[in-house]
Amino acid sequence: MSWRLRALWIAAVGLVVATLGLTFARLLEMPVGLAFDTTLRVHLNDRLYPRLTYASGLVEALAVIAATALAVAERGMNRFCPTVLAAALVIAAFVLWLVVVHPVNDVFASWTPQSVPEDWRHWRLRWTQGQVGGSVLLSSALILLLVALAGPRRSAVSCGAGQPCGT
Repeated sequence: MSWRLRALWIAAVGLVVATLGLTFARLLEMPVGLAFDTTLRVHLNDRLYPRLTYASGLVEALAVIAATALAVAERGMNRFCPTVLAAALVIAAFVLWLVVVHPVNDVFASWTPQSVPEDWRHWRLRWTQGQVGGSVLLSSALILLLVALAGPRRSAVSCGAGQPCGT
């Protein structure tokens, strides 16, 4: 394996792991966060979460780029099919974050202790569902990447329906 391909594998797996870790950590903090009073919740939304939102968005975008570049690099090889599926799952997780989680983060950021709406639980549920969905997609992508990496690298193996991988 060339050093460039090795670097792509390290980047793709490392960034998927980092993204999954950020997403999973938010799920682990959720039960504790639900017990916070309104003032503390708003304070955290103002101080801590904006930085996490931008950092995790950047890491997730880099994971999309690395996983996609890896899939392109594995074109024509037996690792192409699981790698391209993993890239598709990473892209799906990023789209889910953009469509569900990030807009809710923006809504949370607009609240003050006096302006938390009565339906705040609806927003929290939507945010949680987005995080759970992202965790499932990213976990699946990581498994596919590790399965692909664990096997030997050979050229042009059938991906199904009689078609060689990557052609």
